[in-house]
Amino acid sequence: MSQAAAAIANYAKQVPMLFRPGMLVIYNQEKYSIRNAEPDYMVLQHVLNKRVLMLQAQQWSDAYNSGELTVVEESNAVVIQPITNKALLDKGERMLAYILELDCRAKPGSEKTWQAVIAHIAPRISDSEPPHPKQIYRWYKKWQRFGKDIGALLQQKQRRTRPVTDAQLDFAMKVIDDHFLVPHGGNRSALYRMFRAEFEQESNRERFELTGKPMSKSALDNLLDTLDPFEVTVSQKGLSVARSKFRDSNEKIVVGFPGERVEIDAVHLNLGVVAPETGEYRGKIILFLAIDVYTRYIQGYTIVYGMEPAESAEGAINLIRHIVSEKPNNGNFQSPWHCLGIPYCIHADNGPAFIAESTLRFCTSLNVDLHRSESRKSQRRPFIERFNRTLREQLMVKIPGYLGKRTDETDFGKTVEQAAVVSLDEFKQYLEEFICDVYHQNPHKGLDGLSPAQKLEQASKFFSPRPVADMAKLNALVGNQYTRTIQATHGIQIENLNYHSKELKLLRAKLQKNRKTEKPVSVEVIFNSNDISSVTVLVPDALESLIVPLRDKTIEPGTSLKAYRAQKALAKQGFEAAPHKEFTLKSKPRRKPSASRKSPVKSSTAPQSEVVTHAQYDVGKTMADATTRLATDESNRTPAMVEDVDLRPKRPRSAVRKPSGSR
Repeated sequence: MSQAAAAIANYAKQVPMLFRPGMLVIYNQEKYSIRNAEPDYMVLQHVLNKRVLMLQAQQWSDAYNSGELTVVEESNAVVIQPITNKALLDKGERMLAYILELDCRAKPGSEKTWQAVIAHIAPRISDSEPPHPKQIYRWYKKWQRFGKDIGALLQQKQRRTRPVTDAQLDFAMKVIDDHFLVPHGGNRSALYRMFRAEFEQESNRERFELTGKPMSKSALDNLLDTLDPFEVTVSQKGLSVARSKFRDSNEKIVVGFPGERVEIDAVHLNLGVVAPETGEYRGKIILFLAIDVYTRYIQGYTIVYGMEPAESAEGAINLIRHIVSEKPNNGNFQSPWHCLGIPYCIHADNGPAFIAESTLRFCTSLNVDLHRSESRKSQRRPFIERFNRTLREQLMVKIPGYLGKRTDETDFGKTVEQAAVVSLDEFKQYLEEFICDVYHQNPHKGLDGLSPAQKLEQASKFFSPRPVADMAKLNALVGNQYTRTIQATHGIQIENLNYHSKELKLLRAKLQKNRKTEKPVSVEVIFNSNDISSVTVLVPDALESLIVPLRDKTIEPGTSLKAYRAQKALAKQGFEAAPHKEFTLKSKPRRKPSASRKSPVKSSTAPQSEVVTHAQYDVGKTMADATTRLATDESNRTPAMVEDVDLRPKRPRSAVRKPSGSR
């Protein structure tokens, strides 16, 4: 064995794993204790009969990622609780910011620590009225008591509030302008007392048409929360103070353990991919990446490609899922790629993929604090930006067909489409080999000469990762979010696919009863284009979800929308369109209509019969359109091993499509 291979083998045994000895897991609906966990295998012991079971790395990795193997909640695992209500979502995000910061501190029970947490978090999330120091500690203890489940803090009955009229809102805004948006006018309690006093004086005047009881203090606070924090500061403390408070921060970023801060970003690459069989152009690439700041360890990636790819919420969600998932080696790399568990805080820009409500909901369900900075502010995320530069300088320049960072393609004499020669699987192979075998093993200046792998090995002495308790529940939250009505017969329809179940029928009846209506009710639905066998329905105003299967039972689990459309197109191949036939009576009625009966009114057009139509698919068009959808399924990796550092394409030149300029 070479020195490099020995070093890799030694490192693989010392690095902390997501699963550790002593953890309790559920496998095949039976409870086991982990006796030993190595990169190559895992040894389980049955809790009752003490039977020993050994699973190979690929076995337990696939079982965990599919939800067949789950972690018992007491083993530092995070329980997935989907949050559906927008108000609860905002509340949960605010509470998590304080809780996770307190959890990172050395002395979470100290009052000085509480005050330090408030001083650090309140400006970051623009919390104008931060909680009392003892309050965040009470949140923290309850969060720990219920298995680090943010849903436990949100399962409180919401008080019914009185409706607020437009006249009261107008009057409240007048009071805010007169007594709050003025110098030294930031006391909310004094403002509400002023509002109540002036409400009683003005209630009988016709100018505002004030009737009934005044709005509650919470309603007035909600109205204040809608104001622009910058404008409020300008009105109360002046422009100079506002500019100083909201200016860009240049403070040094300090972290104390893996997962405390993870930076993510979407990189637009001037690289096109082609079909491996035909060489047909499939589109450009957007690469989503995540890096752990403490170790500089790459925690995950996902790829979006197409003719006009865009940063979507589905891409961001799949990136976060890859962060918390086990990463089995399918032959693309030699060094192990360890999962560091669920991060505590993720830092992203203000792009459309990261500000989407579905992305926020996904992070909150994972007990992750999602911090979004302004766009085009790379200094807010210096570590991922630095890795992006390293990626371009050390990997991308060696991949055939890459046109550099420039957007002016004419400087290269080719367009991205003309230069494309590598397939998506080949690009994945190059990327994973570079991350695991090169970047993770090279000395890093920011780590005092240690490599990211060595830094992770060093952290194994005190670091305990947070695993997802049940990956199946997490996978149910992956996908695009839609608003759909629940029909009595067809259930929910997405992409011309119908989803229905008895549970969905009961949910429809319950929602109709609560809302006192017979009309179809609308719900939020999560649709995963990489697995169309089921959809996830988010139960309104509840911390639960409902998995609804596809009515067509011929479609197997794991079938993607692209594969489904391709199958339909192939099924129609070779058949010509059937000629249209008009219905005519074989014999006319012999009896003439009586004079008392009215003759039917002739219509210029024949009435259309109710028919079920199926769209006609062209095979070529179908495959071209399919390339515009997200392609994030990590299971499509080729088993080929990369033996050489040479990154030239492995496919014969005859399979590569010639540039259009050479025709």
